[in-house]
Amino acid sequence: MNMRNLKIYCKTEDDQDLIVNLILENYPDAQISTWEPDPVDTGSWGMFVDEFPARLWGQLVEFLTTEESWALDEDVEMALECEEPRMYAYYP
Repeated sequence: MNMRNLKIYCKTEDDQDLIVNLILENYPDAQISTWEPDPVDTGSWGMFVDEFPARLWGQLVEFLTTEESWALDEDVEMALECEEPRMYAYYP
């Protein structure tokens, strides 16, 4: 069963690209819509992710809490806003 309504907020375009590539590398059927900051100086880069397996959340958490996260420039915030379970995570 696939899930919907994962929102990921990044502070840089490079971080956004890294997360998008990580998701699509493992789940090429995931549907990702990205956005740019508006206004550019105060907003966030980010994405909506739909049609992904539930295990993606755990894989992203693992990536963001291990040494591999050194590749990110800034903080990442995730929110899973489906019916159940609702989850939130922030990784500085």
